Amino acid sequence: MRFKIAAILLIFTAAGLYGQPNNRIARTPKLNYDWQPGFVSITEATGALGLGLTYDELSKYYYGITTIAGYQFSRNIKAGIGAGIHLHNEGTLFPLYLDARYSLSAQDLVPFIAAAGGIAIDPKVIDDTRVFINPSIGVRYVVAKKTAVTFSTGLMVTTGGPNNRKSFLNFKLGLELKGK
Repeated sequence: MRFKIAAILLIFTAAGLYGQPNNRIARTPKLNYDWQPGFVSITEATGALGLGLTYDELSKYYYGITTIAGYQFSRNIKAGIGAGIHLHNEGTLFPLYLDARYSLSAQDLVPFIAAAGGIAIDPKVIDDTRVFINPSIGVRYVVAKKTAVTFSTGLMVTTGGPNNRKSFLNFKLGLELKGK
């Protein structure tokens, strides 16, 4: 008897979830535009503090700027290719990476999770090129029809170079622009 009641409740719950409309309407035109697929450009100022052993080369801190050219596939999914410059305490690295973002369904203030990964090129010694990953969480605020401001924080982990693994707590403040 309990199994039958639980099965009936499960069926009604699933039917209610699948019965929701797919094409929801945003509260304002700027949000309705934000949900549309299309080209997106994200430029971010970034800064980070080293974690763990910070006495090695390029491990105390960094700051820089990155830009991502990507595409918004749906209301929630964006992906792109990024490049930038990171000025470390004792040198400079040029990151080239892939970036993917998943936005939760919201209106003006939109939480998101992001994952980036690629290589950071050392122009002085190409053999010291590093591989990195950078998962992060953040929030987007849609300020106008084609514009949003982003803030995120995450953990940057690099490996390679002369002293192997380094990790950073990083912060990013960005401007997201959409095409037509």
